[in-house]
Amino acid sequence: MPSVSATWIMSATIGPVLEALMRSLRQVLPFVVAGGLVLTGCGGGSDAGTSASSPSAAAEASATGSTTADSATANTTGASTAASSAGSADGGSTDAGSVGSGGTVTIGMPNDPGNLDPSMTVLSATRSVSHFTYDTLVNQMPDGSFVSGIAASWKVQPSSIEFTLNPDVTCSDGSKFTATDAKNNIEFVSDPKNKSPLLGVMLLPGLTASADDAKHTVTVTSPSPNAFLLNGFAGVFMVCRAGLADHKKLAQQAIGTGPFVLSEAVADDHYTFTRNTKYTWGPGGRPMEGAGVPDTVNARVITNTTTLANLLISGEVNIGTVVGADATRLNEAGLKHADVKAPLGEFFFNQDKGHPGADPAVREALITALNRDALMKVSAGGTGSPSAGLVTIEPRPCGTDTVTGHLPDYDVAKAKQILDAAGWVPGADGIRAKDGAKLALTFIYPQQGGDALAAGAELLAQMWKELGVDTKLQVISPTQLNEVAFGTGAWDAGWIQIGISLPSQLPPFLSGPVPPNGTNFAHLANATYDQDSKKALATGDVKAACALWDSAETALFTAFDVTPMFDANTSAYMNGATMNVVGGEFDATSIRRTTG
Repeated sequence: MPSVSATWIMSATIGPVLEALMRSLRQVLPFVVAGGLVLTGCGGGSDAGTSASSPSAAAEASATGSTTADSATANTTGASTAASSAGSADGGSTDAGSVGSGGTVTIGMPNDPGNLDPSMTVLSATRSVSHFTYDTLVNQMPDGSFVSGIAASWKVQPSSIEFTLNPDVTCSDGSKFTATDAKNNIEFVSDPKNKSPLLGVMLLPGLTASADDAKHTVTVTSPSPNAFLLNGFAGVFMVCRAGLADHKKLAQQAIGTGPFVLSEAVADDHYTFTRNTKYTWGPGGRPMEGAGVPDTVNARVITNTTTLANLLISGEVNIGTVVGADATRLNEAGLKHADVKAPLGEFFFNQDKGHPGADPAVREALITALNRDALMKVSAGGTGSPSAGLVTIEPRPCGTDTVTGHLPDYDVAKAKQILDAAGWVPGADGIRAKDGAKLALTFIYPQQGGDALAAGAELLAQMWKELGVDTKLQVISPTQLNEVAFGTGAWDAGWIQIGISLPSQLPPFLSGPVPPNGTNFAHLANATYDQDSKKALATGDVKAACALWDSAETALFTAFDVTPMFDANTSAYMNGATMNVVGGEFDATSIRRTTG
């Protein structure tokens, strides 16, 4: 999810902010007609039979090629190797050394997953749980390529995909998973009456599906060509027949084909998973067996990051996400970690009528007056890097730096000139005013950023004070963001992070209907973005689509509609266990106990 989704890694800093947006999306789902938002990693290519030296190459192969069973099998060995090196902690492999199979791995979750139905949520904590108990049709690898999941092979065309399923895939209740089951999953998500938040996020509206159980095939057809048609299916968990028949069962049960079975669920405390010993259809057909494979995974809800850090150091918890000062302690203790880049300084103005950001001159001046390098150093606690685009989750399908050269240099004198020319005059107190209205803004930022982001907000307010702006800082929780962004509208500017893996997931949030009828929370109306994004959504060629998305993004930046200032690394720390990270989400099939 759109997660930006966004499993345990993302949820500690970025995910909850994004999740608030997604809660509102569910309320206005019928109005979302294109694109969507993801908080998981589903970017990259879609031809499992074509190796790619870069995410862009893999993506290009996906749109132009088709895959046979033989070619898919030929690619799985290399893809599995990539997974065990590129995505695990500190670039290490999942080799468990002298540790035998069995035992328990304990994971710390910052939030309770809530409703466990994978078809009815994009929340990061819930998707984290789902990776243990459910599978997807295809799996994405760290290099951007795709390998088998429930589907053994697939043929991709610009507006259709034919999946051929592995006939041996079995559900946790003992039933076989069939092509009709896959079709029914797709139709459930695609039916607006079901109000699945995956519609317009993972799957495009208007998809149709047909199945042939004898041939083990399911064919999906899009109403128009789409360059990233396959990508979403790497993020749609397949529910087995008993769950499809009664989705209410799935609130606290898991009826899937995954590598583990949910054996106990205690809300706000822990979730216990038992190994599925019959599981042989992991990514690329890789069985889950050998040294270090645990019999049990215990996911504990631990909301206090200091407590989680202490438990990680002691080894009572094996995997968990920690940020801020506690992360420094873990680094000093030498714990391995897997890093995911996520947006942190993603800047928006509220452009609704009556807000200062509705004035283009105000937007330009206030961004020009900010020293982005200084803000990044303070806000990201030394772990930041300048943003290169709105898509941050690797592998990025287009890979273009759309930011460099499209944001203004830091220049306070120029910023003052812009406001002077626009009629914003300094008063006796130093605060500018126009037509009797003072230049006063409420700036919001997420509490998940901790003390570092709070210090960055204070620095921002100081920079604006020099310009003649009265800034009120307001730290907000995810629940408050939902209320403010989609309800009261009581904000003027802010750092609002949206973590995505595909540019096609952004249009509902950057264009179209505004709250309460849509999710365009900043009230943006950028004609170039609207035009180019619509063309890109209907383009089947990856190169052409990426060129249009690049143009659309830069149009937002030059109009100061969105200003991506800096990103930060969010780390999952590991002690006594390891697990691969792909596109910001854990690969549950790769979890292993280790010696340290």
